[in-house]
Amino acid sequence: MTVSPQNRILHARSGVTMEQSDDRYTVASLRTNDQTAYDDEAEAKRAFDIEVQAAENDPELMSRLGGA
Repeated sequence: MTVSPQNRILHARSGVTMEQSDDRYTVASLRTNDQTAYDDEAEAKRAFDIEVQAAENDPELMSRLGGA
């Protein structure tokens, strides 16, 4: 019997999520419909913060999320 890895959402804001699965971190955004994986948590957190700032400056995305 194999155990599937558990994904854990560490941060979520403005359509951006940062998840942990084992020793990998994934940042995903509704703005880009893309995911990027990182081995380092601090690097992933920086990418998350940058993407949140970009998302919050995107009027179309904020309108879709109900923030504008």
